[in-house]
Amino acid sequence: MYLKRKVDAFLEEWKADKNRKPLIVKGSRQIGKTESILHFAADHYENVIEINFVRDEKYKGIIADGYEAADIIKNISLIDPTKKFVPGKTLIFFDEITEFPEIATSLKFFCIDGRFDVICSGSLLGIHYRRIESNSVGYKMDYTMYSMDFEEFLWAKGYDEERIADMLRHMENME
Repeated sequence: MYLKRKVDAFLEEWKADKNRKPLIVKGSRQIGKTESILHFAADHYENVIEINFVRDEKYKGIIADGYEAADIIKNISLIDPTKKFVPGKTLIFFDEITEFPEIATSLKFFCIDGRFDVICSGSLLGIHYRRIESNSVGYKMDYTMYSMDFEEFLWAKGYDEERIADMLRHMENME
């Protein structure tokens, strides 16, 4: 069962932006980043290419020919020819980029290419940014996801927006 999270609304806004840039979702470990992204992807894309740099270390070689989107797509396809890249209908999801932060350099090239949406996810990214050749400043968006907060907890327990607003009002008035 999927639990509604605040990142869901952000992802919807990101997808609706016709000028969207590759997105990096960062946050602590085990807070639901991957689950939230995959849930969103299943609802919005025909094809989801998930590359997990912890589970599938073989994908760390996808930058062997450079950081251009076409080169990376070619190298992913050579590793796994079942992955289908359909422009405008495919999300490329680079998960656990903490294990391979160099992939962030490619975000500039994916942004310029524009055929595919790209989301990256990782924890403790600030520590590893020094290993990145080029941080793609201006060619990506960052979103920080946090552990489930009280409002998300109330959503998970089944409270509707009216009840949540009522509770908040009582808290603000110290009642």
